[in-house]
Amino acid sequence: MSVLRTRLASTSLSLAARRTLHTTAVRRDHFLDADAEAFKARVLDAKSDKPVLVDFYADWCQPCRVLSPLLKGVTGPESNFDLMTVNVDEHGDLAGQFKVTALPTVVAFKNGEVKNKFVGFRGQADIEKFLGML
Repeated sequence: MSVLRTRLASTSLSLAARRTLHTTAVRRDHFLDADAEAFKARVLDAKSDKPVLVDFYADWCQPCRVLSPLLKGVTGPESNFDLMTVNVDEHGDLAGQFKVTALPTVVAFKNGEVKNKFVGFRGQADIEKFLGML
């Protein structure tokens, strides 16, 4: 047994020694499960021209679970859009402020102002069409 442990230890040590670590700056363009402070800072007070899609969702909402990954796929550093998700069960005040009455609701903000929104599930083509209108 000790021979096996020695071999395993030397193998993992040699693998670790060969592995190189790289560090790069990471740009956060997805703000998931945002609270009111993050919402205010990134959406309402933002001076950026990059629109932010705010996905109002709930954990129990099945269409929300399908829509969120689609939104993550079309937003981020390589796109012209950022994404923020807001759980309406935890932040009902934000949902009320923007008259969210059904889920999912996606509101597009630019320079702190509402530019467009949609309610309900949308497929990939409809999301891209929505983004093209911003």
